[in-house]
Amino acid sequence: MTRSVRLLAAAVILLGGCGSGEPAGAPTTAGGSTGGGGSTHSTASAPSPSRTAEPVPTRLTPEDDGGLFTMPDGTTTTLRVTDPTAPDPTVVGASVLVVPVLNVTDSGVREWELRAVAPGTTTVTGHDPDYTLTITVP
Repeated sequence: MTRSVRLLAAAVILLGGCGSGEPAGAPTTAGGSTGGGGSTHSTASAPSPSRTAEPVPTRLTPEDDGGLFTMPDGTTTTLRVTDPTAPDPTVVGASVLVVPVLNVTDSGVREWELRAVAPGTTTVTGHDPDYTLTITVP
């Protein structure tokens, strides 16, 4: 019986930080809930031709502010900030999903997995610290 209680407690802890269960980059309806209705996110404008996109690195941080990256469909990378209480970034565009990573141990950082899911351009903007990343999925 004690083992079952511990397993249940571990499951509650692991799932407790999941919020709505939807990725941070999931489209939202006008009421703010996720779902199949109309999306309030617009597709970000195409990158400026004067800037050259570079392949996305294994990990992005606020130090990559202003970066323009390409990310093949179906690939992932990590976005990491050093403030464990940092708010979720704002996501404009539907080509990259931003999924919060639940850190079970106190790692002293906050992370999100960025998943390239469709061709297009997505802008990820973080606050505290401020940064903007533009990712194009060809």
